[in-house]
Amino acid sequence: MKDKDTAEFQDMLAALRMLGADPAPGASVGRAMARMQTTGTADRPSWAALQRLERENELLIDHAEMLACALGACPNCWGTLEDCEECGGVGRPGAFNPDRTCFDHFVLPVIIRVLGHGPTETSGA
Repeated sequence: MKDKDTAEFQDMLAALRMLGADPAPGASVGRAMARMQTTGTADRPSWAALQRLERENELLIDHAEMLACALGACPNCWGTLEDCEECGGVGRPGAFNPDRTCFDHFVLPVIIRVLGHGPTETSGA
C-alpha cells in the first residue's frame, strides 16, 4: 500500500470520527483499504477501477495535447474558447507550426496510408 493512500485513508477516518461515524473498533487501515480496492457498487466503482480510469484519462489528455501540437492547434482549447489563455481563441488546427515529432508520430502514418492506396481501396469497397 502506498504511503499516500494510507495518509489519505487516515485523513478520511479522522474526518469520519469528527462527524461521529467512527469505524468498528480494531478495524485496521490495511483491511479497510483492501476492501476498498476490491469492492464496488453499481453507482460507485472499486478503488482499482478508479485508478485505472485516472490513468486512462491522463493518457487521453496527453494524446489530445500531442495531437493538437501535431496539427498546429492550441493544446488547451483547439481554438474553441475566445478567452483561452494560450491562444485567445485563434488556435484551430493549422494556426501554428506543427510540432515535428508529434506530426511524425500521429499524422505522417495517416498521410502515407492515404497516399499509398488507390481511391477504391480507401472507400471501403
